[in-house]
Amino acid sequence: MESYSPNAQYKSITFILDVFSSDIFEIITWIRRPVVGAADYLRSMRRLYTVQNELNQILNVDYETRERLLNALTEIVSINIYEEDIDEIEKKLEDKISELKDFDESFKKLKIFTAKLDAYQQFEIFRLSLIKLNGRISSIREEIKSKIWDKKENTGQLLVLDQMFFLIQELIKEAIKNPEKVELWTRTAISLLKLEAFHRGKITFDDLQDYISELSILTLRAESIPKNYNAIFEVLEA
Repeated sequence: MESYSPNAQYKSITFILDVFSSDIFEIITWIRRPVVGAADYLRSMRRLYTVQNELNQILNVDYETRERLLNALTEIVSINIYEEDIDEIEKKLEDKISELKDFDESFKKLKIFTAKLDAYQQFEIFRLSLIKLNGRISSIREEIKSKIWDKKENTGQLLVLDQMFFLIQELIKEAIKNPEKVELWTRTAISLLKLEAFHRGKITFDDLQDYISELSILTLRAESIPKNYNAIFEVLEA
């Protein structure tokens, strides 16, 4: 049984978030612990055995346990977090994970394991995980685009959802260039959790749009926005 109440009037968005719920969970865990998305690289280093149990525990988690983590983390972003310092939000996310018995030990061990790797190995883990993250987001956006002109769907809703994922990809691209910048990882996690908070009915559609506006100002250079993107919204709002 679902442990949350989705926004029933936003069926076009809810469908996408339902279909890709497992992907979004995995993406969030990769952002919190990039090593989760770098199993093949660890195998090539002959280091996978060191954290295989922890990776399995996170990636093969049952539905109820997954829900406990997402419910806990989405509570943190269900408020106007831009009144808070980004470092404080990062601390809250880590503190919340440490409170969950099903995840605490695994996440802690993965963090320690990553910290003990040399600078190059850490860089490669971060870079490869981000590239995989970008690929996952691209797959979600392809599904959105396949439905965006379907008369049965709400085009406006899907455009808002696509814009959110576009902004997340911009964060990821910036993080690929500067993987050492924790702020970029935190903002990416917050953005995905905001979507999940909306999915669970914890924030409104207006809240989501306000966040998108704030994120646009914070993360995007004018030249990186597709030239016709805002024009599409202007037509819809006319």
